[in-house]
Amino acid sequence: MNKWIVEIGIILIPFILLFAFLWLDAKRVPCPKKWPPISEDEFLRRCSPGVDRERALKVRRIIAEQLGVDYDRIYPEQRFVEDLHAD
Repeated sequence: MNKWIVEIGIILIPFILLFAFLWLDAKRVPCPKKWPPISEDEFLRRCSPGVDRERALKVRRIIAEQLGVDYDRIYPEQRFVEDLHAD
């Protein structure tokens, strides 16, 4: 009986680890339905009035690179922890 338990464990552990990895990785990406891709012009329209164009787009690029999120899915109104999972 112990041999059977070990064999089942050997089979199940990789699947459990793979599921956990995929689940944690999926949490890092913003929900595609809630945050569909937007253009740079749309991003700038959503920014506060008077925001410097080059600076805003540079910050957007840095956030995308550092958090591993698609550039066109970064919105000015997103929150780091709640929306981008940067915890």
